[in-house]
Amino acid sequence: MHRHLLPFASAQIARVHVLRRRIARAALGCVVIAFAMPLAAQGSGQSLAAKRVLTTGPAPGCAVASSVAVARRDNAEARRLAAAGQEAALIGDQTAARDAFAKAAVLNPGDERIAYDLGRAHEELADTAKAVTEFCRYLTLSPAAREASDVRDRLLRLVPRAAQQRAQDVQVAFKLGLALFDDGRYDASVRAFDDVIKNAPTAPESFFNRGLARAAAGKRADAVSDLEQYRANAPTVDDRVEVGRAIEVLRRPVYSPSVAFTRGLLPGFGQFYTERPVRGAIVMAATAGVAAMAFAKKTTTKTIAYTDPNGLPAPYTQTTTESPYFVSALAGAVGIAALGAIEATVFANHSQQGSSILVRRASGSSGDAQFSLTPMLDWRGVRGVQLTARF
Repeated sequence: MHRHLLPFASAQIARVHVLRRRIARAALGCVVIAFAMPLAAQGSGQSLAAKRVLTTGPAPGCAVASSVAVARRDNAEARRLAAAGQEAALIGDQTAARDAFAKAAVLNPGDERIAYDLGRAHEELADTAKAVTEFCRYLTLSPAAREASDVRDRLLRLVPRAAQQRAQDVQVAFKLGLALFDDGRYDASVRAFDDVIKNAPTAPESFFNRGLARAAAGKRADAVSDLEQYRANAPTVDDRVEVGRAIEVLRRPVYSPSVAFTRGLLPGFGQFYTERPVRGAIVMAATAGVAAMAFAKKTTTKTIAYTDPNGLPAPYTQTTTESPYFVSALAGAVGIAALGAIEATVFANHSQQGSSILVRRASGSSGDAQFSLTPMLDWRGVRGVQLTARF
């Protein structure tokens, strides 16, 4: 009979070992999923791409044009004043011509021809700043009109060299900021766009791109400020709506899964980190309560029969104190703490889903790690989870 029981006991032990291995692998799979999910969740949600063209004035020295179109007006008085200004210009009375063209421009601000004539009158009177303003307004109203080439030539002569150089430096700094952004050097990109904003504060694309760079660098509050600035001057309604959605994404709280797990190793601290104090207090109290059971004492008393050397019965009482729940209670406390840490990690992972506002780079680009989890069954029939990582 003993021979038959031995193989049966060995089979049972083998099954226990297989079960333990499966449980260990399942636990490892849960931990892997908890850490891999944040990486796989990156990039979902509202996505914005950097602006590649900087909106500057129609020529060096010109300010950024307003996005509000100015319509031409068929005003008889404006036509009369424009004709009077042209007659005054022909006889050499540039002051009278300037005054007539200025009044006509007020009545019909969308007429590029009046802007051109007014600019010429200011130029003849050596009022360079006002001449530049009117020539820039002409290019804004009609950048491809008949006199556009002549106006650009005049601006090259009238605009100071320092202003022209500053306009070129702005374009160089903008391209540098884009190159640094594409290379993932976000802090340096922010500094480049700082220079653009300093020298071209009315160009909205520099605020937009600096906001993206700050968001990528983790400076979400500063990114919101930049995107709010851009939204106030966005050229289209669709653009304002899209940026508004990105701002809402940036205002959501985001937590680090690794920090949540590390702090969660202390019962309840992972929940405190993710700003859920009630749940943290529950985890802490549950862990402490189960751990307290490990030190619970159990006292047993039993009577021991005893016969003394003279053959007389002399029974005595034996009292034993032990901690019967020490191992199980300690294991339970560790289990609750581990579950709390994993729960905090998963919560932090969910907070990161859709937290990025940047368009993801192509899958083959450097720095874009891809992870996949696949259920598997090996030749022995053991189930598990396979983690595949590609960098």
